[in-house]
Amino acid sequence: MPGLAALVSRSSMVIARFLGCALAAATLASCSDPDPIIENRYGAYAGDAYPDRRPEIVIPEGGMGVVTDSLSDTISLIALETGERFGVRPVGRDPVTIDGPHRVAVDAAGGALYIALSYPDTAGSVGPHAVHGGSAVAGYVQKLALDDLRPLGQVRVEANPGDIVISEDGGRVVVSHFDLKRALDNPEDLAAARSSLAVVDPDAVLSRGSAAPTLIPVCKAANGIALSRPDGARAYVACYGDDALAIVDLTDPDAEVKLVPVGPPLPSDAHASAYGPYAVMMSPDQKTIAVSNTDSREVRFFDVASETFDESRTILTIGAPYFGAWTPDGSAIYIPTQVPGTIVRIGATPDDSAAVSRNISEECLRPHLAELDEEHGLFIVCEGDQTVTPGKVLRLDPKTLETLSVAEVGLFPDAFARVAAGAR
Repeated sequence: MPGLAALVSRSSMVIARFLGCALAAATLASCSDPDPIIENRYGAYAGDAYPDRRPEIVIPEGGMGVVTDSLSDTISLIALETGERFGVRPVGRDPVTIDGPHRVAVDAAGGALYIALSYPDTAGSVGPHAVHGGSAVAGYVQKLALDDLRPLGQVRVEANPGDIVISEDGGRVVVSHFDLKRALDNPEDLAAARSSLAVVDPDAVLSRGSAAPTLIPVCKAANGIALSRPDGARAYVACYGDDALAIVDLTDPDAEVKLVPVGPPLPSDAHASAYGPYAVMMSPDQKTIAVSNTDSREVRFFDVASETFDESRTILTIGAPYFGAWTPDGSAIYIPTQVPGTIVRIGATPDDSAAVSRNISEECLRPHLAELDEEHGLFIVCEGDQTVTPGKVLRLDPKTLETLSVAEVGLFPDAFARVAAGAR
């Protein structure tokens, strides 16, 4: 015989079931019938799982300029004919943090452009190059489609990518590393202090499984690069930390790197440069390389054939000189300077060797780079305050240096590359 407690429990279950059935009946449901099974059948999805909805870039008739906005993680598009910004596109690997698109190289024939992502220092370093050169985070090279800037691939390089260039034949992409942190962390170890050139095979930059670049140790805090044409077999590199111009054989990674001092020894702090070579610009005939020295505030000229600097051609500048642009015939070079902000035209022939400058500091905060388009003007990239104030791109008359137009871009613009109309 079951106990009283068991009988009470069983009775409670019966009552609960009865009440549940009564409630179900009130809602026209049956306790005895199971819940209906609803099955939805869909046809196979014929589209892409992650469709690309980026709008196509329509290059203006006169061509366009591509500007990297380092602290906005964007690329600004400038119409060469008018100097106006007609588009802006997000770039980078992480939609949340700053990727720092720093420099850019265009492969018009291959329908791609390459950007060097140089992640900012998060430790809060100080100094004239605090916003660049002090990071411990590895950089990347991204390959983007020229028609809509969709990512085609990426490859990891070392921390603090500086300049990025592509050979004229499109066979090599070369990246320097302006790694001041490495140089300062290894004051007594020259080998450890040297930064590298990363030599990248453009065809091996893939969305997955990209081939690692070839790394060639070069010098301390390497930055500006000029490549021999057309195949880029030789690189000329500004070595900020060594006060030298490096000559690098890119066909033989084990070949000795030659360092040519940019000038006679000058007194300087043990951990500082006396000249500070930062940017290099090769003349159209490949006979001369202009080297901008930001610390000594001068432009020096290197003779490629003799591998020596011509002291007689040194030009002193009022401000610190940065990335310049030769005229197509090699008769002159335009150099932007900072503190004060000026644009300087330096003659490069026996009949024209004078330097003519114009102060543009009221229009352009921190002029950083000049790019010449003979038909449409001289373009100057203005960095702004590198924090909260947007930068600008000025378009000047190459003859008079007067301003033709001004376009506001993103935060801390750094590079400018031209793309001809019709390129894809």
